[in-house]
Amino acid sequence: MDMDDALWSRLSPEVRLELDELINSGRFLQAIKVVREHIGPTRLALWDGVEAVQERADVLEVSGPLRSRARSE
Repeated sequence: MDMDDALWSRLSPEVRLELDELINSGRFLQAIKVVREHIGPTRLALWDGVEAVQERADVLEVSGPLRSRARSE
């Protein structure tokens, strides 16, 4: 599963690369912020940003913001 295709396609290749780097380094809050800043005039709700980052973390096989706590316990 990849980030919602409609959402992912609205991000530039540079932003996608930045997100992958942030997610791979565990900087989930910064990644959520980047998603919300670059999605355009219909700003995402915070939860939508979290879910988008989690979906991308799943693709990259990284413990994301919703699953990192569960995996570490």
